[in-house]
Amino acid sequence: MVDQRFNELREALLRAGVAPRSVRRAVLEIDSHFQQLIDEECGRGSSDHDARIEAYKRLGTNQMLVQRYAARPELRAWSRRRPGICFVLLPLITYLLISGAILMSVVGLAHEFEPYLHRVHIAPHVTYRIDLAARIVLLWLFPWFVAAAFAVLAYRRRVALRWPLIGIIVISVLASLTNVDVTLTGGPTPGQVGAGIGISAQSLPEHMTRAAILALSALAPLWLGMRRLRRNYNVN
Repeated sequence: MVDQRFNELREALLRAGVAPRSVRRAVLEIDSHFQQLIDEECGRGSSDHDARIEAYKRLGTNQMLVQRYAARPELRAWSRRRPGICFVLLPLITYLLISGAILMSVVGLAHEFEPYLHRVHIAPHVTYRIDLAARIVLLWLFPWFVAAAFAVLAYRRRVALRWPLIGIIVISVLASLTNVDVTLTGGPTPGQVGAGIGISAQSLPEHMTRAAILALSALAPLWLGMRRLRRNYNVN
C-alpha cells in the first residue's frame, strides 16, 4: 500500500514536470514525514494499522502533494520548461558536432599517415569496406545513438511525445540526406574524405526510406517505454 502510493506519487511528480532529482528528494521528505506521523499516532496509543490510516489523512492526498511541489519553479526540470531546445535543437547540434569531430579526426589521421600510405597498396575490397564502415557509423549508428539517447531522456522526464518525435525526425531526415565518402587507396593518391548534403527527385524515395527506418528504430525504445508505463499506470 505504501509502496504503491509513493510509486504513484513519484510518477505524478514526474508527469507534473518536477526534475527527477527533485522528485527523489521530495519522495524521501514525504516518506520521512509519513513515518514521523505514524510514530506520533503510535505514541498516542493507536495500533500500527490505525496509525497508518490516520497518517495518510494527515499527510494529504497525492494530488495536494503534487500541486505543492509542482508550484515551486526551482524544482521544475529545465527540459520541461524548454522542451523544443532540449529535444529538438540540442540533439541536432549534438549529432552535427559528433559527426564533424569524427570527420576531422579521420582527415587528421589520413594526413598523419600519408607518407606511409604512399608506400603501401590497399586492395579495392578493403577500400570498399572502409568506406562502408564509415557510412554505417556516421549515417546510421551515430544518428540512431543520439536520437535514441534523447528519446530515453524524454521518457525519464515524461516529456510529451511530440518533442522527442520531432527531434528524431529532424535527425533522421538530415542523416538520410547526408553523403559520406572515405576513399583509402594507398600509392600516389592515398585517398580522400568528404561529406555533403544533397537531394534529387530520383533519390528522394531512397532518402525517405532511410529516414523512416532510422526514425522508427530510434523511436522504438521510447514507444515501448511509454507503452509499459501506460499499462502499469492504468493497472495501478
